[in-house]
Amino acid sequence: MKTPQWLATAVADSGVNVLGGSANRAEAEAAVIAATRDHPEFLAELGAAMAVRLLGKWIGEHESGGDLFQTQMFPGLPAAMRVAPKRSTLVADMTAEDLDHAKNMLWARTKNQMDGAREAAEHEREVFMAFYGKVRPLLSGGLTVSEAIGRLAERAA
Repeated sequence: MKTPQWLATAVADSGVNVLGGSANRAEAEAAVIAATRDHPEFLAELGAAMAVRLLGKWIGEHESGGDLFQTQMFPGLPAAMRVAPKRSTLVADMTAEDLDHAKNMLWARTKNQMDGAREAAEHEREVFMAFYGKVRPLLSGGLTVSEAIGRLAERAA
């Protein structure tokens, strides 16, 4: 669901107030909540979308492929799997082609998850280590990070 303009504006305005010191976090949150309550149609759409997601999740977790041997022999295997971006098939009803598609969908999804998580972790480490490498050597004699960054800024100027 795309963020409506009125909500984006309320969030930005409240955030500016917090960062500018004219409001605290609780006041900003109250302002965003009030803006949201002024738009019951948004809450209805959001609630409906969440309910549909919950229904789909529940069905996926509780549906049975009708094959008790499958359930007993492969207890971690879901009853249905994606064979295309918007199509799932009961595993018990899959053909060889469907099973190949399910494997490809699973591999693509999990590879993207693993690659994305690794890239995010590596980036986080890289950013921190660049910061650490410049700031840590300056932290002697009880200096704080803020003071060390000030010294780095003075050197750069």
